[in-house]
Amino acid sequence: MVLKNITRALKNIRKPRVTRMYPEIRSELPERFRGLQKLDKSKCIGCGICANTCPNCAIKIVRARVSKDSTKTRWFPEIDVGHCLFCGLCIDQCPQDALSSSKIYTDGIITWKHEDLLFTPDKLAREEPIDAPEAEQ
Repeated sequence: MVLKNITRALKNIRKPRVTRMYPEIRSELPERFRGLQKLDKSKCIGCGICANTCPNCAIKIVRARVSKDSTKTRWFPEIDVGHCLFCGLCIDQCPQDALSSSKIYTDGIITWKHEDLLFTPDKLAREEPIDAPEAEQ
């Protein structure tokens, strides 16, 4: 067994490295990559189909403001990313195409507290990338 591993190592020593320098150089993502969900509040009708199709029950329908300036409230999805499989069933089943998938896969979901993984409708309807929470010391 040891000789087998040594011969394999010697055969592969001249091959190019496959190590990725992730934090400094981000990998190119495929077109069909499924990252964090994004909500278009103007399209959402609050039907709850996304919550019913979620296999992990990571989506709840909650009341939230329509916009920051308005006092009107409607029903919108709230996603617990800590329980999400990123399977895309909620996106596929949305009748109004209000939910979509973004290319974000690190910002905002690397955290020390589970409470930070609860994406409210306002957080889901973001326009710019999410700032990562400060690390606790």
